[in-house]
Amino acid sequence: MGEIKAFLFTINKLPFANRKDDFGFVKEAFEKNNVEIVEIKHLPEEERSFVVISGSDLAGKEKEVSRELNNIKKVVLFITSDELGIFDIEKISHPDIKIWKQYPNETHFKFFRMPLGAPKTMHLDVPKYSQKKNDIFFAGQVTHPRRGELVEALNSMEVKNYLGTKGFMQGEHRSVYYKKMSEAKVVPAPAGHPSIDSFRFYEAIEMLAIPIGDLKDSQDRYFDIWTSIFVTNIPFPTTDNWNNLPKIMKNILSKYPNNMHQLVAWWIKYKRDFANKIMEQINE
Repeated sequence: MGEIKAFLFTINKLPFANRKDDFGFVKEAFEKNNVEIVEIKHLPEEERSFVVISGSDLAGKEKEVSRELNNIKKVVLFITSDELGIFDIEKISHPDIKIWKQYPNETHFKFFRMPLGAPKTMHLDVPKYSQKKNDIFFAGQVTHPRRGELVEALNSMEVKNYLGTKGFMQGEHRSVYYKKMSEAKVVPAPAGHPSIDSFRFYEAIEMLAIPIGDLKDSQDRYFDIWTSIFVTNIPFPTTDNWNNLPKIMKNILSKYPNNMHQLVAWWIKYKRDFANKIMEQINE
């Protein structure tokens, strides 16, 4: 059958999925399996292949995507970069396909769901290992109720080790951000916009810190995205009320560092299992 390839597919001049940082999670799995990654605008006739698309960019072109996918007999499709869930997966018709959706919502439960993961370019700014000087660290844009509630909680605890900004990437340089994150034991991860899932959550684990996952989106609507993605055995704290932060912190710190070690080991295993799972799917 030959070596299995991962085709990054797009149409016309629309962006390839690897142009965005949220390609990092899938990219790591491909690299672990020595899968060749190829940018392509017309899918060739193949027995089996991985295909990755940027869902937000190819929304509205689902029928064209579906036609191209049918050039390949067995497909494992990854839909990344679609925070709003605007790519209509129901329009994809193929006799032998497995579909993985990043940023899943309630309409995606019948598909395989995958986490956002750390940014593709995170390795460029990762610091040397730091001593854990601080109990908690947060830096990010404060542009919706969930972030505002967190800041109120941090202020009530008289936490000085945080920086609220007005927009994405408007704070300190990422190398400084990662250094401060690596020096903290806990990193609150309030909902991103519009998805609850955010780079911060996975960056924290990679920096050997414990993230606190949000259970409400930026509009204050409840959605347990963590169970949607990871299903069971979730080894990290979550909250639907940031006013409970003092109590959550007390519980985390009472079990530290064992809980951090268990979380990091779980994340390493999860990434390994994902890499193995997609190879099983393509070889079934």
